[in-house]
Amino acid sequence: NCSYFKHFTPGQSSEIFEVTTQKEYSISAAAIAIFSVGFAIIGTICVLLSFGKKRDYLLKPASMFYTFAG
Repeated sequence: NCSYFKHFTPGQSSEIFEVTTQKEYSISAAAIAIFSVGFAIIGTICVLLSFGKKRDYLLKPASMFYTFAG
């Protein structure tokens, strides 16, 4: 008698477990990761350009891009 495990008890409605991957979540996670890498690259470009000719005004957009990447 397996009355403790309700899923395997004969004579009752058994519940079937289905393991399915949720494709929508994986696609959205991949899109977020791609955008994050893009923001990090743009932030790095801004930082590198700010070192060139004392363009300190590019550091604020770089910090915003790094924040968005996080």
